[in-house]
Amino acid sequence: MPRRAGAGLAWAAVMLVSATPALGWEPADLRRLKNTISCSDCDLTGANLVRTDLRASSLTGADLTGATLSYSSFIGADLSGADLGRADLSGANLFYADLSGADLSGADLTGANLAGARLSGAVLTGTDLSGANLFRADLTDARMQGADLGSASLASADLTGADLTGADVDRALLVEATLCGTTLPDGTVADEEC
Repeated sequence: MPRRAGAGLAWAAVMLVSATPALGWEPADLRRLKNTISCSDCDLTGANLVRTDLRASSLTGADLTGATLSYSSFIGADLSGADLGRADLSGANLFYADLSGADLSGADLTGANLAGARLSGAVLTGTDLSGANLFRADLTDARMQGADLGSASLASADLTGADLTGADVDRALLVEATLCGTTLPDGTVADEEC
């Protein structure tokens, strides 16, 4: 696959910031991701990939626990089954990314763009989604216990079967979040903001 223009500079910055494997990630896995934008089942634990272009990448089943991925682009990426627990994805662009079955427990997704993202069956326990764009996101059967959805946009999102136990539901879903054509966990459609 040809490299995108400017990708070398972004990767050079990543390599300078992430030069020691003491954080847990495997150098061979990071090289594989750099060269192929595909790294299924890779160990990238704690890697620093701030502002990295990972559009259309394949990271299925990858371990990105505690990774710093803020402001990175994952447009159309496949992160299904990945472990993103405690990862920093603040401001990341996950437009139409596949995060189905991914573990995002305790992750920071403040201000992230998750429009059209597939999060079906994802674990979002204690995840900070404040200010996130979840327009048309598929959150069916997602585990969202204790999640913060303050000021999130949930227009046309599907929350069918999602578990919002202990989530900041009163503040988020009923007061600050944008609900227009939003399918709630019980299957009813909320149109408060239309």
